[in-house]
Amino acid sequence: MLEISPISFLNMPKVQKIKPQISFAGNCDTFTRTTSPVGDRNNDFIEWAEKTGFTAVNLKEILSNEENKLGKGFTHSAYLIPNNNQYVIRTGNVDFSKIDFENIEIKDEEEKDLKVNIGQQVAAINVYEKGSKGFPYKLEVLKKQEGTPIGVPPATVVYIENSDGILKDGELPYEDISRKEKYAKTLHAVANLPISAYEKLIDTLAEVKKSGYELDHLNSNNLFVDEENKSINLIDMEKKPFEINFGNALYALSNIYYLSTFTSSLDDAPMSEEKIKKAYDDTLTVIDKFLNAMKNKGVKFNRRNYSYEFDTLFQSIPFSIYFKTFNDEEKWQKLVEMGVAE
Repeated sequence: MLEISPISFLNMPKVQKIKPQISFAGNCDTFTRTTSPVGDRNNDFIEWAEKTGFTAVNLKEILSNEENKLGKGFTHSAYLIPNNNQYVIRTGNVDFSKIDFENIEIKDEEEKDLKVNIGQQVAAINVYEKGSKGFPYKLEVLKKQEGTPIGVPPATVVYIENSDGILKDGELPYEDISRKEKYAKTLHAVANLPISAYEKLIDTLAEVKKSGYELDHLNSNNLFVDEENKSINLIDMEKKPFEINFGNALYALSNIYYLSTFTSSLDDAPMSEEKIKKAYDDTLTVIDKFLNAMKNKGVKFNRRNYSYEFDTLFQSIPFSIYFKTFNDEEKWQKLVEMGVAE
């Protein structure tokens, strides 16, 4: 059980709305299937599209309705598909007014051997720029993931690159009260999950690594907290030739990047001391449960596989409080003694 001595935080450094219904019946347009089913397994999305009469017109309606937008990251946006609770569409940040929606091609790109849901791609929808005969824009059909995105994405998602703090269209300031409330709510939800949810996350990371996938840990929104099913779910994973980095996973899970913004007293939405203390407490609980889950599953941090992001977490105030020391060597030794580092 986690035991932490009382601490004063006063002097701490500031470190379903119903969606519109779209009918997919009609003969205005059709898609072209460009591949056949692989092996003896069909592609469920393509079968659904054929059965419902999913057309280029439907696709245009989905992408032009902001109420269908689920969220966006560094380079992509995701859209729900009305009347389909199994898949979402992910697009690049392109100008849809330039797209010719007269015809679409749907291609089977499902990785049949991947046994778990990590929000992976199952199909591609090819569309073309108006008047162009060149390469298509590739829209991805992904498996839908349950839960709520954790925390707040990094500032690079919110602000225009190299713009000295100019917000992207439609974005709220990084320190906006709604962002702070989202951070606190989802952090608390993660802290309330049983250790078994953390163990399952570790198992999933290990399983998908067999297919070459790794978590994009820079954005905490790539992890979903599913309170109903008591699980932590993954999206937007990438294929990388590296070892599993559990330090990066904990960095994203704790959303430690946003803690200093949440606790700051220098913006227009300062949090109460009570809420700041709660955020610290929840962060400590997440650290504790994740480390104990690592111990239970027999996995370890590798100091040779040590990222800048894990170092940010490692030197953070919550990590130092957890181990009751600000000395890096002492913290690492305590991880070794716990059996979660080598």
